[in-house]
Amino acid sequence: MKSFTRFIGVIFAILMTYGLTMAQQQILFEGLVSHGEGIAGWNADGSGPEPSAWGHIVPAPGFSNQYYYGSSHDYITQDPTHAAFHFLPGMTGFPLFEQALADNGFTPEQVKVKYGLCTLGDDIEGLDWFFMNNWAYSNYYENYFLIQLDGHPMLAGCCNYSQMYINTASGNWYTETAYAPVTYKAQFSSPEVRSVAQAFLDDLNGSEIILKYESTYGSAFSGNGRFGAYYNILNGTLEVGNPRLPMQGLNADHEGFAGWDADGTGPEPYGNGHLTQLYYVASLDYDNLDPDPAACLGHFLDGSTGFFNTMLQLQYRGFEIGDLKFKLGLGSLGPDVQGEDWGYQNGQHWCNYYNNNIVFELNGEPILVMLQDTNRLLALTSCWSSESGIGKVYNISQNASPGAQFVALSFLKDIGSHYLKTNTSDVQYHSLFSGNGRDGALYEIAAGEVVGIHQKATFIPEGTLSGVWTTANSPYFIDGHQSIENGQILTILPGVEVKVRGPYRFDVKGCIVAEGTDEEYILFTRSNPNLWWDGIGFDGAVSDTGVTSFFDHCIFKYGYAQGSGHENSGGIFAAKDFSNLEIHNSIFSNNLADIDGNNPPCGGAIALSNSSPVIQNCTFRDNKAEYGGAIFSYSYSNPLISNCLFYNNFGTYGGAIALFDNSDGMYINNTFADNSGGQGGAIYFYWHSDPEIINNIIWGNTADEGDQIYFTAIGPSYPGFYYNDIEGGKEGFHGGSTVDYLFNLDADPLFMGEGPHPYALAGETSPCWNAGTPDTSAWYYPQYLSPLCLCGNIRIGDNRIDIGAYEYMLATGYETPVASVNDGLLIYPNPSTDEIRIDLELKNAGKVVIELYDLSGRLVALPVEQNCSKGIQKLSCNPGQLARGVYNCRITAEGRTITRLLVRN
Repeated sequence: MKSFTRFIGVIFAILMTYGLTMAQQQILFEGLVSHGEGIAGWNADGSGPEPSAWGHIVPAPGFSNQYYYGSSHDYITQDPTHAAFHFLPGMTGFPLFEQALADNGFTPEQVKVKYGLCTLGDDIEGLDWFFMNNWAYSNYYENYFLIQLDGHPMLAGCCNYSQMYINTASGNWYTETAYAPVTYKAQFSSPEVRSVAQAFLDDLNGSEIILKYESTYGSAFSGNGRFGAYYNILNGTLEVGNPRLPMQGLNADHEGFAGWDADGTGPEPYGNGHLTQLYYVASLDYDNLDPDPAACLGHFLDGSTGFFNTMLQLQYRGFEIGDLKFKLGLGSLGPDVQGEDWGYQNGQHWCNYYNNNIVFELNGEPILVMLQDTNRLLALTSCWSSESGIGKVYNISQNASPGAQFVALSFLKDIGSHYLKTNTSDVQYHSLFSGNGRDGALYEIAAGEVVGIHQKATFIPEGTLSGVWTTANSPYFIDGHQSIENGQILTILPGVEVKVRGPYRFDVKGCIVAEGTDEEYILFTRSNPNLWWDGIGFDGAVSDTGVTSFFDHCIFKYGYAQGSGHENSGGIFAAKDFSNLEIHNSIFSNNLADIDGNNPPCGGAIALSNSSPVIQNCTFRDNKAEYGGAIFSYSYSNPLISNCLFYNNFGTYGGAIALFDNSDGMYINNTFADNSGGQGGAIYFYWHSDPEIINNIIWGNTADEGDQIYFTAIGPSYPGFYYNDIEGGKEGFHGGSTVDYLFNLDADPLFMGEGPHPYALAGETSPCWNAGTPDTSAWYYPQYLSPLCLCGNIRIGDNRIDIGAYEYMLATGYETPVASVNDGLLIYPNPSTDEIRIDLELKNAGKVVIELYDLSGRLVALPVEQNCSKGIQKLSCNPGQLARGVYNCRITAEGRTITRLLVRN
């Protein structure tokens, strides 16, 4: 049993270190109707700007309709000097803002706030409005505000709601808004206003604002289809913070959580945390750790801020705040790697618990759910504290009682566009426990809270997708299966991160276009180390085959084929009867297919069935499957796979690639190295699969049978191997005696062995250098190659190509001339973006012709002709709008033609 003397650990996953209470930040404000300020409320008959709408009847003597519409005074009068309120002197906790006002010659009174149009929304009794104990409560929604300085825009924001309430027996109206983030809107204002706006944001330091004030009747107004009144704003305070809901989980109440190691004889797989840190964590209700019906992680307490609707709804439905509880599902330390999952910082031990699934319950009824991917636990002197990642809260109350459903809706209303973090500031060890293969300890939460924050992220529940995903809204967290319907396109821009939070799949019936760049790859991965996602599926039977899905400069990680039928194959891509797919310059790593179904699990990264995509310049590493560790090609699939690197993949049948059932295709200039399997360390052939395999390096792979290549005796295959470097040669094949085998090598390719491209050729001494298909060969297919090799070098040099995925010669990226030749010809810059310069020496005066061709021999720009004198000539040529790629620049002079490769950026 581990020692738990200092280990208070295994904190569940909702936690965030929160410092001691900050000094109160507050600004006073006021808005009098007599000064053109205050708020307006009105009903409308539809003859004016607003649709006809009348608020609910307030069921109290002396009250009639609650006004449906609301705004600040200026919205009605259209007088730009009017507003809702202005700031007052005497603010607290805004030193930078106060100083900036003074430094730039302004006073607080010059700061005014205006409201846009807001409404009572659906105005549903018991949800949007209440009457309870002589108090009338009403919510106005989507309260946009603008903060101006001396009439100029400075800051803006939106309160999800403003709760307006009054004791109908006596007293004034009171208003409390939701917390709202403040954004900068002074970019077109004067430098002085910009300075003050930035100072306000600096004082906020990422926190949000909430407005509280009283209102008294000012005067009535009518006209333009409106019937309403103006109200004064009195005793207003702008306060700073975030929505917070305190919670506690004491063992005496059957609350708290357990942490344990498992020996594998119980419900959990073997797991032993590092040092004294326990591997698994869950709340006490998990698997009857505490069989008491009340067992859970904790309950919520009084003292919240920003949860006005939740507190009101609980009271209205006859609940207490302590009836709202929450539970934590099973989480763990994941890979538990030092430096990534745990470590020491400033002398304190920290560790991460992953996949923290939290369910909120009201009197035992599940109403809300939230997943927080990561929870960081930190050891303090006498306790532990923790900080969680963000989570989006989803409503699961559809089967709960009506009262519980209304509480769930009110909770979501209070959260609005916030995401939730949870924190604990005091977690204590309670006692040891063991049994059922577990050895661990119980802990309790003496103090904690959930906190609403705004953070750049987008959560996508199950549904259909289209439109554009941008870095401004990234990362995108996927919380359910997704479908791109026929005729729809999902475009993903460079730099976007797509993080899938469960075994969810993208079913593409329309099209995905995901084009990253060298500088900004697009990432597809799981959201935490305890999860796998289910990849991207294409099915020609249901897809719009007239459009091509295109992926460029993407990273695909931790895909796991988990579907039924053919979808138990292809950790990232599963394509059936679908060929309109291109994948370029992308990386596939740590993807898996190992679930038996109607088919054996095939294609750790990609599985193809009667599908023939283009796959170029990609890297496949550490992928795993039963058939085809990286790629499985099945049933008349004929892919073009060129310039790709395959290493450290594993497949029981085909460490890198398995070809099955009449699958042909073309495999050009790939490198297969250090893959492993049971049969065929690199490639496995079965049943009449006859691809062309050209210019590949197949070296250093291992298997029980056929280290490099394996052919089954059943349904013989007859592929062609041309200009490859294959360890062991044809004699090393397992079977395959009738293959077409021409111009191949069996010589150590001399890989670089280190650096960013360890499988690049070490130099001209490599037998693969300039040993690929010559341009006179029947197997010379430059049209099937990308312009650059896997490391960015020009793919073909001196009309001869290297074998493998890397080209040794003609490195790109130089800003100085690179194409100096014995003919006295110089082309620069190369690569070029605009104009190119050509220096050459003529022995006699005459005409010089400059032509540009693509690699297929097509003229792509009008020829440039120039009469030149004898001697050194400095010519120029502007290729115009040529696409990025590699071209042949042909210069004809003095009866001879010189051709050089030009890279166009």
